[in-house]
Amino acid sequence: MMKMTRVVPGFVLFLTLLTGTHFANAQVGHPEAGFVFDDTELPRIDLTITESNLQALYADPESNTEYFSTFTYTRTDSTEGPIDVALRFRGDTIRHKQKKSFRISFNSFDSNDNYHGIEKMDLNAEVNDPSLVRSKLAWELFRYLGVPGSRSNHVQLYINNAFYGVYLNTEHIDERYMKSRFDNNDGNLYRNLWPADLTYLGSSQDDYKYEYDGRPVYALRTNEKWDDYEDLSILITTLNQYSGVQLKDELERLINVQQYLKAMAVDVMSGNWDGYSGDKNNYYLYRDQVSGRFEYIPYKLENSFGIDFRDVDWSIQSIYSWNLDLRPLYEKILGVEEYKAQFTMYIKQLAAYTASAELGNELLRWSQQIRDAVAMDTFYTKDFGFTLSDFDGSMNMAWGEHVDFGVQEFITARNASALTEAIDVDAKPLFSHLRVEPRSDRIDLDWSAEDDEPGFSTTLHYRIDGGSWMHVLKEVSTETDPVSGVYSYRDTIRSLVDAMEVEIYFTVMDVGGQENRYPDTTLLVSYPLVNGPLYINEFCASNKNIKMDEYGEYDDWAEIYNASDEQVWLADYFLSDNMGSPGKYRFPEEYLQAGDFYLVWLDDQEEQGVNHATFKINKEGEELRLSERPSTGFQLVDSVTFGLQETDITTGRMVDGGVEWILFPSPTPRYSNLSTGVQENLDLREPLSIYPNPVAEGIFYFNKRVSGAIYNIMGQRIMELEDAEYARIPQLGEGFYIFRSLEGESIQFIVTE
Repeated sequence: MMKMTRVVPGFVLFLTLLTGTHFANAQVGHPEAGFVFDDTELPRIDLTITESNLQALYADPESNTEYFSTFTYTRTDSTEGPIDVALRFRGDTIRHKQKKSFRISFNSFDSNDNYHGIEKMDLNAEVNDPSLVRSKLAWELFRYLGVPGSRSNHVQLYINNAFYGVYLNTEHIDERYMKSRFDNNDGNLYRNLWPADLTYLGSSQDDYKYEYDGRPVYALRTNEKWDDYEDLSILITTLNQYSGVQLKDELERLINVQQYLKAMAVDVMSGNWDGYSGDKNNYYLYRDQVSGRFEYIPYKLENSFGIDFRDVDWSIQSIYSWNLDLRPLYEKILGVEEYKAQFTMYIKQLAAYTASAELGNELLRWSQQIRDAVAMDTFYTKDFGFTLSDFDGSMNMAWGEHVDFGVQEFITARNASALTEAIDVDAKPLFSHLRVEPRSDRIDLDWSAEDDEPGFSTTLHYRIDGGSWMHVLKEVSTETDPVSGVYSYRDTIRSLVDAMEVEIYFTVMDVGGQENRYPDTTLLVSYPLVNGPLYINEFCASNKNIKMDEYGEYDDWAEIYNASDEQVWLADYFLSDNMGSPGKYRFPEEYLQAGDFYLVWLDDQEEQGVNHATFKINKEGEELRLSERPSTGFQLVDSVTFGLQETDITTGRMVDGGVEWILFPSPTPRYSNLSTGVQENLDLREPLSIYPNPVAEGIFYFNKRVSGAIYNIMGQRIMELEDAEYARIPQLGEGFYIFRSLEGESIQFIVTE
């Protein structure tokens, strides 16, 4: 019997539930260069800052104090600015060099400000590199393979009209970066610095919150105030607990292994020893909210292509044991033969590309473009004594000391060594991205497939409620990424209803007949999608007379109901009025008992207590979202979208935790909704009643003819009645039930023996 992966809330599963109406990208997005990063010319940046602030900036290079400046960006045919910005130094050891790196912030004074979609601009001095092109070349290799890589271009920097040299303008990695690549940015983003080797330190998330030299080793850069490291802890525990085939099964749910294989290959072929594999340093991990998997993102690439401070010849270092000491992610992945073959495929692709005339011409163009500016850059000479002659020879000759090779010289040596060592194997085709988005009436599917030879095909397989398998062959891609050339595919499974199960898996086959499958089991999407244990049970968006808070204020509120048989730790849950920003309000650190209700005031007055949210809701209509913790990617638990609300009339579930929503002229904050709700605009001469109530003989009577349906306490429709004077209900067990008429009247009755 086939094993299945069930789609339910929880980190270890691959899918998450969204409520949006758009397709997410299967491929990593590669934004166009645009005005800021276009490298077809050498733009000029002008910063204007008071002399006193400039002196203060240089007086304390370790400080992250931001100083007010104005910013102007000039291209041949366009000048933009001046714009108010904040200026500070950035980086680590570079702060103590004479040519320093800068960070320009466009949103420090107004959090909503940005410049062509970016909030920060990193100007990197590249002081170790006489060619000034190594970082840009490495970024291009990542983007060539489809790894999320920063956009970059060279610029001339002027401060108070004095020339400060040639810099590499590199895209800053932050929430906007995640949004542009993954179409979401509320997942946990970790910046990892030395000694971030991903070794197992314990099963508690607190084991990974340690510091080195006064700063976090694994630094959470989103959702910081929630400090939730559980997803990182699970990844590291899994990585160190399993190996071989078992590791493959477990790890692919937690991290996009295929994308990390590409990052490994770029590090090895570029000699970037200052990342994870080489020096357990300088990388990000982002947990994609849609796929539920971590994505590896490179960071800081100047120590590459023959730059060395470790006394290692990186051009001949083994591609299969490239790390100098323990790196569990690198080593464990290469211990899986299928991964090793795919890694080798990427090594060969990079060798062909870096040896190509196409890339050689680009390197020449970059170098020629900046040469005249380098000749005027007095800061270029200050830290290592580089001269213009050194720049001119930097492509083909070693400079000495820490520069062991020219750029092209390193590429030639690295390619020769790598291709000699590379195993002769035909790697299986693979899925580099895959997302499945369950929605109320359909499942949206979006995936990317790759092989080293053209002509492969991919197939979506699914079946509903254990029926016959459907096979959807995709021989033509839906779209092709213009940067990496990776193919992506889309499809939708439609006409889905409640009480249904859908099994899904994917296959890809190359022209030689080799097949790969994801997952080895099947993905199981179960309807209804939302299954508690907590529910948004009732809410009020215009409270004038219903209920006062403890400060005597009539604020809006929402009621949360625990529909389970067990107590629930509230602090694992979050409430928001914005689907795109789910972590606004965290519930307090206390238990909600089974069957109980919790009332939270939606008043944007968190200073009034833990039961006061950080937002308000609008009576004109908006949304409420109940989510799990950040380390689950704010997994959706429940949501409701509503329109115009009337004052002192609430909206709630007809039965607690049930499916149908009705209006409540007599609201029930902190109490059950049973039998209190009526529909809007009732104009009935005779109120509905039933007898006997309780019902003991399996039959009850109405006081008038009526049509409608009987529901159990969970909101499930049990029986429909049409123009009925009575109802025979021998099949109903003891308990509470609701009859709801087509006219909107609801009445509770009890069945007894």
